[in-house]
Amino acid sequence: MEKITVTMTGTGSPRPEINRSGPSQVLSIGDTHILIDCGENVVRQIQKAQIPLHQINYLFMTHLHADHLYGYGHFLVAGWGSGRKELTVVGPKGTKKFHEQMLEIFKDDIGYRTSLGFSPAGIMDVRVIEVDEPGQIELINLPATVTAANMIHNVPTFAYRFQIGSQAVVISGDTAPTDELVKLSQGADILIQDACLTTTSMYNTTTRPEMKKVWENLQKEHCTPKEAAETAQNAGVKQLILTHFLPEIDIDEIYREASEIFSGIVVVPNDLDVVSIEMAAVKS
Repeated sequence: MEKITVTMTGTGSPRPEINRSGPSQVLSIGDTHILIDCGENVVRQIQKAQIPLHQINYLFMTHLHADHLYGYGHFLVAGWGSGRKELTVVGPKGTKKFHEQMLEIFKDDIGYRTSLGFSPAGIMDVRVIEVDEPGQIELINLPATVTAANMIHNVPTFAYRFQIGSQAVVISGDTAPTDELVKLSQGADILIQDACLTTTSMYNTTTRPEMKKVWENLQKEHCTPKEAAETAQNAGVKQLILTHFLPEIDIDEIYREASEIFSGIVVVPNDLDVVSIEMAAVKS
């Protein structure tokens, strides 16, 4: 059986933090590497993780918020420049337009490189699949069956379940608590869950009125560690990985809050931490 791992290339949020890059993770199934979301600094993080950049041929966007997209232009051009020959991008409506805008921005650079002999394959022939509704996504040559589910956020957002034989990895994207995520995550080996609503976050502790308003709205479209743990417990997953952290969090507090609810393995990762199906199986 092929080894299945997830590298947490970015565990941060829209608020810049020196120790956490923008939201992204790489699901590796043997030698197949799948990037989910494409936050700031993603190319450097992939390189630090020693994942061959040119071998990432699939990218899934959970939604089209800036913090999940900042790294796309760099990933698109640098992956091609490193030798990538093909790329499939999956995301909600608007993904195709966003991709085409990136091509327009970099058209002179791409044109110069192709004039030197670079093949246009891997950048000018990117396959973009827009997800209109929940359900299974038809993909060729991917060693996983992928199912999308609608999440609760302020723009169209999809969680993805990657089913690899009898094993499964679910990535929530940004969402408030929803039964759709519980259904999608049933029996999964790993659930990677938005848990940005921590009691020590800068939004929750500030006295600035405009920031307080932001905090009120965040509670309608994200999860607390407790809520993420409730999702994992109700879905019967084996391992819960919390992510999408705002600055100034208390890792120990987050772990305690989730562990009081969820009976499986709880991980509060740093950037570049690697989690695996094998780790999840320890407690199964």
